[in-house]
Amino acid sequence: MKKLVQAVASLIIVASSVAGVTTISAKENTQAYKVEYQDADSMKSVFTKELHKKYANVKFKEKKKNVSVYESKNYQVKVKDLDVDTIGKQTVSIEGKNKKTNEKANVKVDVKVQDTIAPVITCEDSITVDQNDSFDINNYVSLNEEGTVELNKTVDTSNVGSITTTIQAKDKAGNVSKKNITINVEKDFYQRIADAALAQVGVNQDCTMLVTNSLAAVGINFHGTPTAYLSLGELTNNPVPGDICVYQGHVALYIGNGKAVHGGWLGCQTVVSTVECTNAFIGYVHVSR
Repeated sequence: MKKLVQAVASLIIVASSVAGVTTISAKENTQAYKVEYQDADSMKSVFTKELHKKYANVKFKEKKKNVSVYESKNYQVKVKDLDVDTIGKQTVSIEGKNKKTNEKANVKVDVKVQDTIAPVITCEDSITVDQNDSFDINNYVSLNEEGTVELNKTVDTSNVGSITTTIQAKDKAGNVSKKNITINVEKDFYQRIADAALAQVGVNQDCTMLVTNSLAAVGINFHGTPTAYLSLGELTNNPVPGDICVYQGHVALYIGNGKAVHGGWLGCQTVVSTVECTNAFIGYVHVSR
């Protein structure tokens, strides 16, 4: 009996019916209904409690100025002054209508818009970066709302290998979500080309196949005449290992310290020698990534 008295005391309403319109006034200082931030349909629980459970199937349809409209097959609800994009307490006016009978009910209630849902992290499970490259997790992550992103450990790209870490995303309301990822640190893009060239030393092949096979190590599929490799990047006067050495009638792969890997040498051999050879040198090509 005590619980029943308390329940009645907690919600005192005054209802009047005029020309098919029922007006319900909620008692002042009643606890505000909780509504989810940016989720207009979270108001449906308010409709079922303040109007009738028959309003449970209405769905948000549109917003015209300061009125949010909800509809189902048989019912319509209009909510005035509701802003689900603003966190905090709001007083809203609700009008429910039976579309078949045109019977209406009006009520004014307090709602509290609050954000309780953690942000959704979109990111690949595995990320590959080059050795010694700067790493910023923000370049690989997106959130479904405004927030901040950080990792639970520093990513050191100076060493080749795999790093397991956790992304932590926090929205403005303080909700936190996490995602585990693996960061694979590989040798520098251009160093991989140079290493692929060195791995072919001793193979019988011509110069163009040497360069073609070296570029394949970084996913570049190209084969052509020696001068055709000029199209793969920009000429440079400051070569790095992995750049292409282009000559008249010959092509090689620079590996640093004035040396290059040449194919078609001494017949068809692949050897390490100096950049200089009997063919006229055109220039170093720094391959575009």
